[in-house]
Amino acid sequence: MKKKSSNPKISVIMSVYNETVDELSSSIDSIIKQTYQNIEFIIVDDNPKNKNIKTVVHKIKDPRIKFIENKKNVGLVQSLNKAISQATGCFIARMDADDISKRNRLEDELHYVERNKLDVVGSFLEIIDENGVVRKESMNFPTTASHVKFFMRWGSCLAHPTWLVRREVYQKLNGYRNIPSCEDYDFILRAIAHGYKVGNIPKVELSYRIRQSGVSKSHESQQFLLRDYLARNRKRIDLLTEESIAKFLESREFQKQLKQLSHYKKLKQILKKESGIKKIKAVAEIPGNRFFWRDIVEKITLILRECI
Repeated sequence: MKKKSSNPKISVIMSVYNETVDELSSSIDSIIKQTYQNIEFIIVDDNPKNKNIKTVVHKIKDPRIKFIENKKNVGLVQSLNKAISQATGCFIARMDADDISKRNRLEDELHYVERNKLDVVGSFLEIIDENGVVRKESMNFPTTASHVKFFMRWGSCLAHPTWLVRREVYQKLNGYRNIPSCEDYDFILRAIAHGYKVGNIPKVELSYRIRQSGVSKSHESQQFLLRDYLARNRKRIDLLTEESIAKFLESREFQKQLKQLSHYKKLKQILKKESGIKKIKAVAEIPGNRFFWRDIVEKITLILRECI
């Protein structure tokens, strides 16, 4: 039985690495000025060489901020797990250092998670570019636990920086596992496997920044293949270990898939930019690539996912 509190503390956790001063300042400001004020804000500096991080944080005189400095760059997973270990709130909220939370985000998510008896909640997104220009007003996701569970086989249905999670879930699952660029997807798959209820509030609660130098862009192909591997093994997700996943990434099978995916992307570029015999050859060849059909299924799923 989950105990209810009229004013539970929320621990907001954030790891900082290479965000600009303006991005970081705006991100922190969006949490400090939340309508829900019973928070602690745990900020982990994962880039000791970037002196701007410390300068920005220390300029903000707010006793709710806990600043942790890593002695060296250890990566997102270790930094978040370090923040989780220091959290004292009943709930833990995620935040990325280049995104902006809407002012009512934490209050809305807390009410929604308690009213709907959820364990993890995310929200819809507004997409902005590196200059803060809105590129998409609302990216929607399935809202009910049953719909989220259904669509998770084709990728994550909860935007990581929008999460509000009961601390007991993080404790039970021992935080994040070191799964390159897929730690959030792996976490939600494990949460569902353990019987936790996961959903989304049907409201835009965060401006999500798309950066050309972001993790997802830099390791797009590896992320896609690893996500597909986790999805295919979602019913036995707890049997997968960090070691077995690392072994998969080093396997011949993975390299074979990576080569096929790379070739598929080249064929797509030929279809887009070339003409004549090159384009005709690409049209004939592309249906034989397994990622052509995987791409079609994913595109259809994304359309359906936003309509549920």
